Amino acid sequence: MSETALRIIGTSVTLTEEVQSKARAALNFPIEFEVLDGLSCQRRGVLSPESYDVYDQWFHSLDLLWTAGSIQPVETQRISRWSQVRVAGAEAAAGHAFGSRPNDLLYIQPDRTLGPQPGLNGDARIAMLPTTYNVDSFAYATDVSLALRPDEPESWAWLLDDRWHGGCTLSLDPASSAVELALAARASGLVTIADPGSLTIEEIDALFAVLMARKRSGHFTKLWGSAEDSVRLMASPGCVIGALWSPAYYTLRGRGQSLIYAAPCEGYRGWHSGLSLSAAVSGDRLDKAYAYLNWWLDGVPGAIMARQGYYMSVAEPLRDTLTAREWDYWYGGLPAAEDLPGLDATIVVRRGERREGGSYRERVAKITVWSTIMQEHNYLIRKWRDFIEG
Repeated sequence: MSETALRIIGTSVTLTEEVQSKARAALNFPIEFEVLDGLSCQRRGVLSPESYDVYDQWFHSLDLLWTAGSIQPVETQRISRWSQVRVAGAEAAAGHAFGSRPNDLLYIQPDRTLGPQPGLNGDARIAMLPTTYNVDSFAYATDVSLALRPDEPESWAWLLDDRWHGGCTLSLDPASSAVELALAARASGLVTIADPGSLTIEEIDALFAVLMARKRSGHFTKLWGSAEDSVRLMASPGCVIGALWSPAYYTLRGRGQSLIYAAPCEGYRGWHSGLSLSAAVSGDRLDKAYAYLNWWLDGVPGAIMARQGYYMSVAEPLRDTLTAREWDYWYGGLPAAEDLPGLDATIVVRRGERREGGSYRERVAKITVWSTIMQEHNYLIRKWRDFIEG
């Protein structure tokens, strides 16, 4: 390994091959990327800050990293586009969804906690630079529509519906799946849940009693650990419905698979990712880390993210890196004026199609819960492992 290389850890959600190649081409120093699954990345981020310089993952992992002292403050005066950064969920139009809204964990407070406003004397140091965000739900095969009742709304309850017994897949990541299954159990009336973003021990027990019974009966197919795994599962015979992230959905569309992405009547699960600085990075590597953070906001990464269905916290430069027709579809929520390519130039959107849920503002306003590390996280994780291994 080069002594001067910038070391970045993250997941395939954002560290795509194109992002890696564009970053290396744009920045005049070597960069070494390590792509991990979500839980492994989070574990490394917390336990081994000396092994990386930049941590690229979700806002809901901040409580763990910041409490552990594994990351250092990001100085916003060193972020050239800081005045343009807009954190998803911070606007009034986004409502008051359950879970930890990203903006609530943004600023470092005088007592070293994280909060939604700058600290004393306008101290605008942050724990993570907001970059990519999106709203997630599930996808289903068009054959599912044949079993629907007239005017039946799309619902999270479908994930536990016996009509698709044996054909449902989920993510292995409990930060997303536990929230989605809580929404499903609540929507179907199987479990009474007050706050799907913060389950009590009693609610966790009741939820997993339902899930274990479903699993033992064969309701779920295999679970997936990456977007690539989810593509393989959703393309396999017998899998007709399941949690799916935007890149996987558009990859499958590009391969000609007929899928519908749901806009559940209960609302979406939202997430936000960003970049944090290791507590151990300093000197020349720290300067390189800030150069990398600034590059992420210059429009090139944002266009790559948009073509797989994601949004960026700084949208203005995308007017130059996306075509007008791409902007209208991905951000504006308008019908596609022409066929649109995904990441590898394969057509993933056909002319006349409109993104479910509408524009990015409309979709974010429909977030009902954010991915989150719950207060009873340790207990939830134990139950989740029992569910996965049982």
